[in-house]
Formats: sequence, C-alpha cells, structure tokens
Amino acid sequence: MPGGDMTRGLPGSGRGPMVVTLDDMGSRPEAVPRQHRIRANGITLSVAEYPGPGGGGDDASVVLLHGIGSAGASWSPVIDGLVAHFRLLVADLRGHGASDRPERGYLLPDYAADLDGLLSAFGLDRPLLLGHSLGGLIALTWAAGHPGRGRAIALEDSTLRGGPGVVPSFDGWIALSRLSPAAAAAHYAEEHPDWSAEDCRRRAEGITSVAPGVFTELRAANLDPEQTDRMASLVGITSPVLLVHGDPAAGGMVHPADAARFAVTLPDARAVRIAGAGHSIHRERPEEFLAAVVPFLAVHVREHDVKS
Repeated sequence: MPGGDMTRGLPGSGRGPMVVTLDDMGSRPEAVPRQHRIRANGITLSVAEYPGPGGGGDDASVVLLHGIGSAGASWSPVIDGLVAHFRLLVADLRGHGASDRPERGYLLPDYAADLDGLLSAFGLDRPLLLGHSLGGLIALTWAAGHPGRGRAIALEDSTLRGGPGVVPSFDGWIALSRLSPAAAAAHYAEEHPDWSAEDCRRRAEGITSVAPGVFTELRAANLDPEQTDRMASLVGITSPVLLVHGDPAAGGMVHPADAARFAVTLPDARAVRIAGAGHSIHRERPEEFLAAVVPFLAVHVREHDVKS
C-alpha cells in the first residue's frame, strides 16, 4: 500500500473516471505488451502480457500485482529489466486501472480469488508471483489457501501489520482519492517537493481513478484489532518467499523486527533490506530492486527446468 500519503486539510472536489496508462505512470518500457481482457471470479481484469526472451513460455511466467491506488502500469520502471529474463503478466487489480470496478468485493480474499482466476485463464499451475504492497498481501493470501503451489513469491515492502494503527493511512488515501486530479497533484507537490510536476500528475491520476470501495472496505476490515499481527495467517505457506523492504524512516512500511520474524516464521523465507529506500523500491531504486528479485525468481525457473 502506498506509504506516506497523509492528508492535511485537503481541498478539492469532483473527479471523473480515468484509465492510467504506461505513459501516465512513467517512462514507457521498450518492451511492447499484448493486452488481454480476461474473466476471473465474475469480473473482467485487464492484463498486459510481455513475452520474455525467446517468446517466454509458461514456465518462465511472472505475475505482477501492483499496490493499492495504483495500476499495473506502475511497474514500468522495471519492466524492461524483468522482461529480459521472464514472460510477464501485469494485471490491473479489481477497482484499478482498466479492470472492472464492482461496487463491493475489495477484501484480500476477493483479490486472491481474482488471482486464482487469472492463473487459470493463463494455465499457470505453478506460478511465480511478484507483488508490491497490497499486491504482496494478495499473493500471500492466495498462497495461504494453496500451500506449496506457488513456485516462488517475491514481495516488495508489503506491510506485515494491520489493525487500527493503519487506519490513518486509509483516511489519507480516501481523502486524496476524492479530490480532482489537479487538487491531488497540488497536494503531492507540497508533500514531496523533490517530485517533478509530471510525477505529481501521474500519481494524482492514479489515486483519483480508483473505485471507492478499494479503500473503504480494507479500512473497515482493519478496525479489527485482531488484524494487527498478520503473521499467524501465513504459517501454512511453504512456497519460497522473498521480502524486499525499505526503511520506515524513508517511508517503508515494513518494520525491521517484522521482517526478521517473517524470515523465521515461514519455512522457506528470507528478507532483504534496501537501506534508505522507501515504500516503492521498484520506482526509487530500480537497479537494487532488480538485483534482489531477478536472481531469486530466476533460480526457481532453472530448478523447474531441471526437474522437467
């Protein structure tokens, strides 16, 4: 989930629906995707497919899941670095981007069911998953219901704490999502003076195009104090898992103690800290992000090839 988006007296009103494209979210990758509209869990999802090296078969396919209030296009800073090694399936989550926006159904099990439908649509029995923030929580939720089925799962700064402590973050995102894109861009310019005007515009267009239920349903779920510690729900996951995280002082949402506990709670997990990085490591520090994620995923492609 995007970090650091707290609001302070936000002005603004009115917004129209927008579809966020690769041009909106960042420099356009050289790789050219094939766009798919697939049915999954009763809705239609938009999925961009990037063929990998040599056409990239199912065995080298990685499903990318973005964070809350964003879109699949947010992965654009690392698409070319990833597609050099893997076939990529980049989804817009429900309520985001060009995917359907149902009135309700924005809890983790809903997203996990969408992911399961996506995997079925593309015939992926043993998937490789890469999730940022909310996308990582979706991957973990799916893996908890399908122990051992995930060939490997890479997480980017997915918070391991929920509960009332995260509710203020949701309040900030909800307020931002209700602004006009221009007002939201003005907010980002004030909060992040190091961002360019184009960066502020892109982020504003992303968050103001999201279905309202995306924020309100997860906010309500986190009012339950039992949601504070997510670790207990993960103990059944046997897939190899890598957690790449930043520093809370820089905007990261994974506490170091949680990362250490995560690495010893799951039977095949490890955590890698990118010192000084914030929440969106793939945007802020793409080279270091790729250096951590690509070898982890690639080794499981090679292991699968050997076993086959």
